[in-house]
Amino acid sequence: MLGFFFVLLLIVPQVTHSQSPRDSTERVVILDRANEISRGTFTSPKTKTSPAISEPIRMVSGNVRFIESTTTVDCDTAVQFLQSRKIRLVGNIVIVRDTVTIRGEEGFYFPDERKSILERNVSLTDKQVLLNSQKGVYFSDIKTAYFSEKVSLKDTATLIFSDSLVYFRNEARALVLGNVIVTNLTDNIVITGDYGEHFTNDKRSFITGNPVLTKIDTTLSGEIDTLIIRSKRMDAFRSESDTLPRIDIIDSVRIRRGTLRSRSNKARYLLQKKMIVLYENPIVWYENHQLTGDSIVVELRENGRQNRIDKMCIYRRAFLASKASLDTSGRKFNQISGDVMVLAFNEKSQIERADVFKQSRSLYYTSDDGKPKGANLTSGDEITVYFQNNQIQSITFRGAIEGMQYPERLIDRVQNLPNFQWRESEKPTD
Repeated sequence: MLGFFFVLLLIVPQVTHSQSPRDSTERVVILDRANEISRGTFTSPKTKTSPAISEPIRMVSGNVRFIESTTTVDCDTAVQFLQSRKIRLVGNIVIVRDTVTIRGEEGFYFPDERKSILERNVSLTDKQVLLNSQKGVYFSDIKTAYFSEKVSLKDTATLIFSDSLVYFRNEARALVLGNVIVTNLTDNIVITGDYGEHFTNDKRSFITGNPVLTKIDTTLSGEIDTLIIRSKRMDAFRSESDTLPRIDIIDSVRIRRGTLRSRSNKARYLLQKKMIVLYENPIVWYENHQLTGDSIVVELRENGRQNRIDKMCIYRRAFLASKASLDTSGRKFNQISGDVMVLAFNEKSQIERADVFKQSRSLYYTSDDGKPKGANLTSGDEITVYFQNNQIQSITFRGAIEGMQYPERLIDRVQNLPNFQWRESEKPTD
């Protein structure tokens, strides 16, 4: 609150339609109504660098309204500085111009600049957004707002929180800075980061500065299952008219969900189709399996907040590898490769089967009564692999089958399939 020295001159009841122009270049401000009015002088404190300065003021209280052109300013009490031409506002402040309404508990209005500076429970509403914060500055002529401290922005599709925000009404665009949280109002997805921009009309936004996407769900057994995606940039497209609502995830993508981990250069989360597409050097680790290919599609089956992995498709140079169960040397890996691979999962998100198409090959280490028995190297047009508890149980080959069996005594002659690489050291830990 301001501290000032008053020389009280006059107190009168309800006053209306008083104005205070100083010259033709200044905007006309009309005191439309007030229950009480008094006049006085405000003297600023003297400091080491500036002398005390006095100027005339007008103090009004009770049902106060000022009018400046198309702007109305309502509050409980106000002090109008007649020389510096600013108005101090306190209590239930409502400033309206055109379709914009600004609210707060205390602050200033500068009529010549058409600038509002408000504090405590500040809000701005128009036909497009609702902004809230503890501090706000709004320039009516250039239609730009600067908000800080516990900022939120809400439109029909998105709710955003941040430390500070700049909103350009002409562009329906917001810059959000510091502890940014973007929430879609129709799903469970939250994206956090250090900086972002939101385009209200287009219903799209992007986040940079260590963005993290989080989606909290439950499994069929009722356990919490959280999807976490990290990258360097995320672009969310959520327009109702968009034929492909999606989140594009760019640069150094890392995904974690349950025992699933993945890396890729880029990814795309298709919201309506409930699938995540990984491309540009993708790799997925699931349980004890490693999957690679030119692109990998993870399909989700959702039922409310309960969801699971339903299918995983690997396109071009598909490769599945896993450590042989009885291996102690660290050199034996079961391997399956082909042009296309489709993995089906059961209700517990365990792999049930894998179908491999075109140029299919497998290297499988066998055992008998818990002892290593050797390895089978086989190729065919198509392969179907059956799993139990995420472990290979049997393999079926179809078309142009060729194979070779190695007994355990010749196991050192076995060579890995082409393009095999065990990359467990690259598995994300965050």
